[in-house]
Amino acid sequence: MKITRANALRLWEQFYGCKKYAEDFHGYLMCRDAYGNSDYYVMECGERIYCGWNLHHILPVAHGGTDAVSNLICTNIETNQAAGEKITYWIDENLYQVRRIFGEGSYEIIKLK
Repeated sequence: MKITRANALRLWEQFYGCKKYAEDFHGYLMCRDAYGNSDYYVMECGERIYCGWNLHHILPVAHGGTDAVSNLICTNIETNQAAGEKITYWIDENLYQVRRIFGEGSYEIIKLK
């Protein structure tokens, strides 16, 4: 799948339906209207909450990942930046790792700690 705004919004709809807000796998907030916007915040109880998002490769391209829909998920931009091109990474106090799903050709992100 070519990564474009239109395709990203289609993937959002596939994962979250018509919801305006959702959380990524780490729990960070995303706003549907904030695709690709690294400066998008909302105010909640007087607190600014960053909720820009983009598409994240579950298995990074640097490790053989592709732009196939099965290898893409919506993530808050901060989550995506923290993961980068790594297959094992820390976000806050949580350790994540990319693992192959047994019997399939796809991958998943699992929380180790």
